[in-house]
Amino acid sequence: MTSEPTASSDGRGDILAELTAVLAGVVHADPDRVDPEQPFSVLGLDSLLTVEFVSAITQHFGVRIAGADLYEYATPALLARHLAALRRGADDAPAVQDPGAAAAVLEVLRHQLARILHCDPWEIEGGTAFAELGIDSILAADFAAGVNRAYGLSERPVTVHEHPSLAAMAAYIASRTRGTPASTAPDTRSNAPTAAPAPQQPPAIAAEKRPTLSQEEVVALLDAVRGDRIGVDEAAALLANRSA
Repeated sequence: MTSEPTASSDGRGDILAELTAVLAGVVHADPDRVDPEQPFSVLGLDSLLTVEFVSAITQHFGVRIAGADLYEYATPALLARHLAALRRGADDAPAVQDPGAAAAVLEVLRHQLARILHCDPWEIEGGTAFAELGIDSILAADFAAGVNRAYGLSERPVTVHEHPSLAAMAAYIASRTRGTPASTAPDTRSNAPTAAPAPQQPPAIAAEKRPTLSQEEVVALLDAVRGDRIGVDEAAALLANRSA
């Protein structure tokens, strides 16, 4: 006698059943005929239906995934395990002790997101899911990078998927930073390095000046030329070097 299968202790069985039902609704199939071990491409998902499926997952489970996740978790069974992990991560997130810190972070993140979406910050509601705002995997990476710069963190883009709204993301960041952004002001301490002054060009060394030939020396030089003791070119060079 075999026992009926039960849901796993982490709720993954329930998630798989719900995920299968969501997928069946998207591809217009009977949930009982969806094999959770088959790839999504075999189960009828194309590029357009993938977008619809990802949006449906966000609405149903309250977690955000990217379309690219369907390549990494290519079957309903694998994706259900991933969704269970995302849910555990959201449940285990530390609570924010100071609501004011979360509110402060929310405003910083709102401006970060507005920059990415090219809109005014006041147009973004804190509770709106990132999926509804059009945040895909590329924009999520950009958003995560901006958050890291603002708060000195090293969060990965998956953090945006695990906290799928501006309010949820703000609460998480506030729990890690107490709402205090990383300082971006330049270091003005007295021992801070300063720009080295431009090197000064060394002054040109003045050519050594020799006294001009006296009349007696000129006569002696001419006598040397006449007596072939010195060449004409040498005499001319000597005269040029000793000219005033």
